[in-house]
Amino acid sequence: MIRRSQYRCSFKLLTADILPDNIIERCQDQFKKLIREGRVCNASFYKYNSMGFLYLEEIVDDYSEPYLSVDQCMYDLQPYLKPWPEEDGDRYFAPMINVYYHHIPEEDLDKWELERTTDKKERVGRVAFVFPKKLPSYVMHHTAIVNEGLLKGDKYAYISLHENLLFSYYEEPRNNVNIKGVDKESVVINDWLKADPESHFDREKGRGSNFLVIPCLFTVDRVDDIQ
Repeated sequence: MIRRSQYRCSFKLLTADILPDNIIERCQDQFKKLIREGRVCNASFYKYNSMGFLYLEEIVDDYSEPYLSVDQCMYDLQPYLKPWPEEDGDRYFAPMINVYYHHIPEEDLDKWELERTTDKKERVGRVAFVFPKKLPSYVMHHTAIVNEGLLKGDKYAYISLHENLLFSYYEEPRNNVNIKGVDKESVVINDWLKADPESHFDREKGRGSNFLVIPCLFTVDRVDDIQ
């Protein structure tokens, strides 16, 4: 089974965009090791200004299994990160709340990764800044779209929320599917369109975009070793 999750971290003030001592490469190697052990399917890490975002696909037998410790997986990065204060103590990678997707992963890993093995895929990360007063509206409408399960979009798309920030992961070229797996028009998407989607996004922070594509520091996938 595939369990997807996304995490956010905060970098300390850096004097250069490139981290020293091959830290990013060591973090990438750690996820490659987990892939070889059959514990991870995909790990993709992105950075925008002082913020970092991780998209993760874990391989689990049951969804009740404990989540991987991303802090431990990215341990070498910790000296360059600010801790997040949480109820049970500080952590460096804060879990984000999923609010949107178009597909539920199949239990068959080869079927889940079928498009990744047949097309040259670009794994894209984006951020969006939502006006705080518009957050309830954004979450309500996107929860309704997911629950209806008819709107088509990229099979691997996954959007999560932390504070008023959205992190979006998807892959190009896109393989558009929907959760229900039927070719039927979405009704609830019309409610989202009537709510004026443009009014939800702080385009000044997004440099003129609703969702801004951000640099990828590393991406590793199970199929990378297969091909």
